[in-house]
Amino acid sequence: MRLIKTSLLALVIAAAGTALPAQAATDTTTFNVKIVITESCDIHTTAATDVDFGTHARSTTAQQTATGTLTVNCTDGTPYNIGLDNGSNFSGTRRMNDGGTNYLGYGLFRDSAHSLAWGTTIGTNTLTGTGTAANQVISVYGQTVDTNAPAGSYSDIVTATVTY
Repeated sequence: MRLIKTSLLALVIAAAGTALPAQAATDTTTFNVKIVITESCDIHTTAATDVDFGTHARSTTAQQTATGTLTVNCTDGTPYNIGLDNGSNFSGTRRMNDGGTNYLGYGLFRDSAHSLAWGTTIGTNTLTGTGTAANQVISVYGQTVDTNAPAGSYSDIVTATVTY
């Protein structure tokens, strides 16, 4: 019996010494690395300044000029167009209203010489630019037709739109 136990023990030891080593298992997966890049422009974070013609005496010939500003911030390299609508009192021309029945005509321009009218038609009368990723201050030049209107406080609301 001792021989069987010894033989059995020898067989177990031999089998343990010749056993195959354990194999490591693996598994794999894949994943995407991605990003979506967009261009952006902001024209409202920094408030526009008014085109304020001030206070003037009534005159049939005196045109008044004033300048306001818009601030646009577009991502670097982004081309943009800024358009100005006709305001809330338009009737063939931009007009300020005194809150009643009186109007005073004016124009808005892209240049200080008042020769480049500002509108909303891209490629025709909008201001073009390219973003720098920093605030760009844009001047809005205004000129009244004259100041021949009844006394009062005249105003209009114009909407600026940046298209990019």
